[in-house]
Amino acid sequence: MADDSGEWTSAEARVERARGLFQSGKLEEAATQLRRALATEPDRGEWHHNLAVTLDALGRHPEALASYERAIELLPNHAHALLGAAQGSIRTGHPDQCVRYCERVSKIDSKLEPGYSMRIMALGMLNRFDEAESVYFLAQQYLTEMPLCLVEMANVLAHQGKFERSIWCYREAMSQNPKLVAVKTRLGIVFLRAGQLESAHQVLMQALREQPGDSGTLLALGRTLEGLGRTVEAEEKYRRIIELEPANHAAHIRLGDISLRAGRLDEARAAYSLVITLGVTDTAVRLRLVEALSRLNLRNEAGRHLEELFARAIIPANSPIVEDASIALGAAGTAIECGRPAVAIRILSASLNRHPKDERLVRRLARAQFESGDRVGARRTTRRMLAMNRNCMETLHNIALDAMTHGELRRSSAAIARGLKLQPADHGLRRIRLRIVGIRIKEYLRSTSRRIENAIKWIVDRIKSIKRPISLRRS
Repeated sequence: MADDSGEWTSAEARVERARGLFQSGKLEEAATQLRRALATEPDRGEWHHNLAVTLDALGRHPEALASYERAIELLPNHAHALLGAAQGSIRTGHPDQCVRYCERVSKIDSKLEPGYSMRIMALGMLNRFDEAESVYFLAQQYLTEMPLCLVEMANVLAHQGKFERSIWCYREAMSQNPKLVAVKTRLGIVFLRAGQLESAHQVLMQALREQPGDSGTLLALGRTLEGLGRTVEAEEKYRRIIELEPANHAAHIRLGDISLRAGRLDEARAAYSLVITLGVTDTAVRLRLVEALSRLNLRNEAGRHLEELFARAIIPANSPIVEDASIALGAAGTAIECGRPAVAIRILSASLNRHPKDERLVRRLARAQFESGDRVGARRTTRRMLAMNRNCMETLHNIALDAMTHGELRRSSAAIARGLKLQPADHGLRRIRLRIVGIRIKEYLRSTSRRIENAIKWIVDRIKSIKRPISLRRS
């Protein structure tokens, strides 16, 4: 077979050349040589495996997985090809497939730790936590040391919030393999999540000394310093990350959050806007930008962002406003202030699907419906609210105000009477009552004025009739 230089080269020679290219970092050229070799001899499983490893190094994971799978077809007991396919399955979002590959690995070689550790990881991703723990105990039967399994088990336990057991696993993994430097950062993060801030600070400082420019460690340390109230030092860590990685959106977000809390609204706006420019579509970030804009009285811009954010009629179930009622309330409140009650209704309705018994959401929804002019919807929501809490003063106030505004004075008065019976000193209801009194006085005066006008007209007509000539009576 002739190559580009005109020399005849065997497939084996191409594979050998690919090995040298791979070692020198020329990955694309290595992949090309391997593909050409396989074009000549397509049934060489080991070469498919080598191509898969090269494609993995290039970050072309779906292609790599396909090559691993072809290698396995040709070499069913190739443990490392199975492990590569397992890892490729994780990277391409198929953890269930990873579990199956790892089971095959353990049957071929029960001493191969990645066959257990990757299975623990995949089962954790599938939320099959009991099975993950069973695999961990199974590995103990075959392995005297298992740092990778300990790390993955620690990750699973941390995900479940079992922080003490997770901390023990991380520490044991580091004692078995001190070269696992990145595990110190994970340990520090678990201490942070567990609220053990001093321990987190100590571990993360050690990790930072061992890997000074690691952005993950700097970020975790910054969050820890924030928790300790050392905000200035935390900002320094985040700025250091940005020096190393100018497009690190997590550091920009943390700086924006600090600025927002400190009332440095222009800085917060700039940070969040930059993150969005970098391509981050996170709803929580957009909502924080909206908050900054609203507090800067840039309500048109804030409203525009809200409309873009919730333009779809159906809001995804994993949206922060669906998962967290407090976020929904804040976003809806801002939408109402920005003159977008329809957006507020969409937000609150989505959140109520997840939190149907949250009275705060129901009250805010009724207000948004009143604001938008949807009186039918508002009345339905107020009835729902009163069924949940018949003594809700806010709802009674809104019913009274809406009824008064639309001339339904009797209905408004009934709501006022009910509310003042519960809280006689309620200022809002007393004001509405006074306004109703004023409306009724005006109506009485208007009615009285009409009656007086009619009486005067009658008198004038009578006087005119008197002015007509009067003739003598004849007997």
